[in-house]
Amino acid sequence: MPRLAHGVLARIEAGFDTVARALSSLDMASNVYFEELPTEPRTAVAVGEKYFLRAGNSLAATTVLVDRGSYTAVKVVATGARSGILDLLDFGASGSYARMIVERLAEAAGAGYEVLAEVDHMAREESRLLSEGRQEPQ
Repeated sequence: MPRLAHGVLARIEAGFDTVARALSSLDMASNVYFEELPTEPRTAVAVGEKYFLRAGNSLAATTVLVDRGSYTAVKVVATGARSGILDLLDFGASGSYARMIVERLAEAAGAGYEVLAEVDHMAREESRLLSEGRQEPQ
């Protein structure tokens, strides 16, 4: 069965504290959960939920920040719930949601960003494509 998840790996040209503060205040990305984890490198995780009319449903997104010193790595996976056989499409809403989070985070941090990888119809096997330095095969 096709997956509705969409993943984005991006690099935001700002320090971890700035991006984590932006993430914690970005409602669409952290209105369900936000936590900075006691790890090395520093890491934060957030879960947000937003209603998308075109999907006819709320979508959820998980965002992971990783401190890389001079920049912050951002990984976002957005997906929608399915309740029936007709829920095979979200009409691009999960991709829009994931990219919107990256764009708004960079804007709130006052920094530039670069999308390093994007995975549509993501399943567990494709999660390795969101590792830094890995690109989705063309």
